[in-house]
Amino acid sequence: MDVPKVTNPEAKAFLQTFFMHRGINREYFDRVPEDKFDFRMVDIETRKSDTPRESLAHHINVEKTYILGAKTGELKFGAYYDPELKNKSKAELLKLLDETDRELIDLLGIDENINKIVKVGWNQAGVRVVDMLWSLNSHEILHTGWNLALMDHLNIERFPALKQIWG
Repeated sequence: MDVPKVTNPEAKAFLQTFFMHRGINREYFDRVPEDKFDFRMVDIETRKSDTPRESLAHHINVEKTYILGAKTGELKFGAYYDPELKNKSKAELLKLLDETDRELIDLLGIDENINKIVKVGWNQAGVRVVDMLWSLNSHEILHTGWNLALMDHLNIERFPALKQIWG
């Protein structure tokens, strides 16, 4: 992801790391066959795992939640949730994911946003936006692990970008 409008070194470092991990997850979603996009690995009475479609919708909702938190000064999980995302096609969701990524870049392209203080669940006194966003990066990595399990179930080959980072 090209980020020339972001000049702050901390924001650039975050985006470089985040988009490395996002790129792996995005490629995973791109590789999931259309006929497997609604595969549910766990589907029992007491628990249902997300399908790849639901997981991709979740990625968008979570990133938009962080962006909203940066704008409002308080990160509230679930503050942004679009239930209609789960009904969109894979192509539509990937396009929305790319648009949301550009929205994140635009946010960090404004220097005053980077050091803005945001109340978060783990620190009610607040943390800087750029520091808050590292938990979004951790969330992205968490999903890479889940995606690996799904890849095994769906017999999707481990691709070069994934192997380069995770072996």
